Amino acid sequence: MRRALVVAVLLFAVAAPLLAQDAAPPPAQPMEEEGPRFTIFTKLFRGIGNIIMSPFEIPVTAFTVAAEADVFIGASVGSFAGACAGIERLGCGAMDVVTFLFPPYDRPLINYSIGKSPTGAAAINTFPREL
Repeated sequence: MRRALVVAVLLFAVAAPLLAQDAAPPPAQPMEEEGPRFTIFTKLFRGIGNIIMSPFEIPVTAFTVAAEADVFIGASVGSFAGACAGIERLGCGAMDVVTFLFPPYDRPLINYSIGKSPTGAAAINTFPREL
């Protein structure tokens, strides 16, 4: 009889916490926001990507200007506009790498893609195809 009482007490001691967890509702967790999360690594890798992609601004912008205006304009003015955009991308990439520990992480310094620089658009608008 004593052994049965000890077994019942031990069984209750083991089962009580398990049953109590099922009875209590889980604590309310705040909903996480949907969408991308920006961290220091986002800024660091964006800077490294800008540094790597900066030399490619020259041929891509030259080709874009040549396709929109003229081959000679693309080879001369487009190459110069691409060099300017490449220097800008290199500087912004270096700035992102140097300051990747400091916020803001979600605002890139350059908001255009390769070959779509404002200098290339200015070259196309300055030298239209009709000239």
